[in-house]
Amino acid sequence: MRGRLASPDRNFLAVNSPEVFYLHINGEQRGPYTVQHIDHLLNSGLIADDTLFWREGLEQWQPVTILVARRKRGPKWLKRWAKPVLLVTAIVALLLAVLLRIFGPIALDGWRESSQTEYSESAAYWRARDFVRHTGVEKGAVVQFLSIKSADVKLQPPDAATVVVKGKVIEPRGGTRNSAWRVKLKYHNLRKEWTNQGVEEIPPAL
Repeated sequence: MRGRLASPDRNFLAVNSPEVFYLHINGEQRGPYTVQHIDHLLNSGLIADDTLFWREGLEQWQPVTILVARRKRGPKWLKRWAKPVLLVTAIVALLLAVLLRIFGPIALDGWRESSQTEYSESAAYWRARDFVRHTGVEKGAVVQFLSIKSADVKLQPPDAATVVVKGKVIEPRGGTRNSAWRVKLKYHNLRKEWTNQGVEEIPPAL
């Protein structure tokens, strides 16, 4: 009954067959098992590929690999490190989300201030802010500007503009003050570029 003959047709047993099977493990007949149970045993490493099975109607024992397929298994290290990697990824994603929430608006404002190429009131306003940051305050000071609604933008076609922007200055030594700046701009149509013609700090009430 333990002899090995030619393997029967692989389709002779249905995957969802309700029939029961017996396994030959360590010289003993064990069972009964279902196909699903044997599949679990094989792919969990609890039985080897050369384990034999038998059911009523078979003339001899057959390898379980003609009954169920051995599925490919990933590297052990991948399974071992999967959870730590997912945890680290989640922490990094959370930190990035926090940093984006804090610094995202600042980065967006910086991009707007430096990338204006049109001759328009909006473009003049953003470029004026950029020039104030770089030439209108003491080095190391931080400016928190009010919105464009508080600004006074006057285009002087075809290539000039005067912009008054308002905001709060945080000094390098810790003091704060409200202020305003009058910025004179010139637009170069060929280069699609604004240039600074002068930044003057003025009382915020003006």
